[in-house]
Amino acid sequence: MHIATLQRFLWVVTCTTSLADAQASVGMYGNIDLGISKRSGDPLALERGYNNWLGIKGSEALGDGVSGTFHLQTRFNPDAGTLESANTFWQGESTVGLASEKNGNVRLGRALTPLWNNLWRFEPWLNGGFNGSLAAFQTASYSSDGLQDEAMDFANFSRISNGIFYESPTFSGLDIDAAVETERATGAAARTSGISFNYARGPIAAMASYESNRVRDRIGFLAASLRFGQLTLMASHARVHLNRGLAEKAAMLAATYEVGSDTVRMGYGRKADQHSSKFSLGYLHALSSRTNIYADLYRDRGHESAVGAALGISHSF
Repeated sequence: MHIATLQRFLWVVTCTTSLADAQASVGMYGNIDLGISKRSGDPLALERGYNNWLGIKGSEALGDGVSGTFHLQTRFNPDAGTLESANTFWQGESTVGLASEKNGNVRLGRALTPLWNNLWRFEPWLNGGFNGSLAAFQTASYSSDGLQDEAMDFANFSRISNGIFYESPTFSGLDIDAAVETERATGAAARTSGISFNYARGPIAAMASYESNRVRDRIGFLAASLRFGQLTLMASHARVHLNRGLAEKAAMLAATYEVGSDTVRMGYGRKADQHSSKFSLGYLHALSSRTNIYADLYRDRGHESAVGAALGISHSF
């Protein structure tokens, strides 16, 4: 059924694009990433180094600076050609909305929460969660879902369905993102909701975010970055309060250094309450504006200490 659905999706993309007029735009995009990885204690594996997706999005000018918008995105595993989620076809996003130059953007449907939609800018591996990524040291064990049965396939780990999403216009480098679920999921004690204040101007960027999930886990998140020419420094701190009375603190320090087509990335993350940490070193070389090759080395310390390495390639379109 999933294959048939994807075929119909591609057919709609082709037809819709050919019918788009001067007042509307429709575009298809995607990312494919695979690499050879080895972690001590595990066999050699062919795995993704970053997320893989296929999407289509578009807009139609309605007049007076207002546009109608839509965005659809599915996620997949390129090593086997399977969907990333067994239960959610449009895992990445499925929204429709209105975008106003004066009043901001409103979307309805399924998408990343404000927290996850912005924090990736403050981690050298873009919060991918694989190989050298320090994603776990940005948000600890917090999930936007909180319901274990759904979170296990990660479809809703950083997203909400049945949501209202708002993005404000940018004023002097500052904008605000907010989202809330309109329906309470089965087994949930609450509706997930969150807000993020984001700043980017010149060499400085920062964000402050708060979110509460379906089981009333809460996270407060702060992050900032500062660019000095080719060097960018990043830092983040999170405080997580879990509904079962546990509290977590996570912190990360990282940097990237760019020289022509090459980028060196490194970082250190620590969870003080769990006595775990990770140090990562990576190298990325841009073969073109769309194709990169990369290598990662990392060391995890904690309950499952390990050393890992990966070599991969990614292509975006």
